[in-house]
Amino acid sequence: MPVYQQINEKMLEVKLSNEEVFARKGAMVSYQGDVAFSRSFLAGQGVQSLAMRAVTNEGYALMSATGRGSVFYAHAGLFVTIIPVRGETFYVESDSLLAFDARLTAGTMFLGNQGGVQGIVRGMATGQGLFTTTFQGTGEVAILSDGNAIGLPVTPDVPVFVDPQAYIGHTGQLNSTIVTDLNWKTFVGQASGESYQVKFTGQGTVYIQASER
Repeated sequence: MPVYQQINEKMLEVKLSNEEVFARKGAMVSYQGDVAFSRSFLAGQGVQSLAMRAVTNEGYALMSATGRGSVFYAHAGLFVTIIPVRGETFYVESDSLLAFDARLTAGTMFLGNQGGVQGIVRGMATGQGLFTTTFQGTGEVAILSDGNAIGLPVTPDVPVFVDPQAYIGHTGQLNSTIVTDLNWKTFVGQASGESYQVKFTGQGTVYIQASER
């Protein structure tokens, strides 16, 4: 089983024992041991999933590392966070993805299937399009963020409101709706500047970054 270890806020180490890990192309900064690298097109997925990624702008370029040793990953000085996935689905924007391994099944989901029209609106508001990347199973996903990523718990009694430009991903049984704050002040330039947010309800965790895209 690959072992993920955060070396510091901006660097990830994955220890391999004859296993395979997938990562954003170009994110390997160092390695130790007997490790081989190659371009990965499927990343443990089927051909249909690959085609889905190619036509939905979720076609992130990946490389695989196999063998025995340690691989160190980092990208553009962004902060790294390891997200545990435990028998659920983790939804994440593809440009925030750093690494994952074959224990997880990667996929691409139309946001209309995850929140209906509101999901579509959320995808457009975040600037990430109408599709998102998913991971299912049990394992770890390493994500990138501008500043430390924060996981905000959502409970049935306590919804969370998120600026769509700061949203990274979420897990759990959550529903999302767009909440607007448009009034006469908006049109005379006296509004707060936060005219709409995404409201998450249910049970789960929403991950945000300390910056708006």
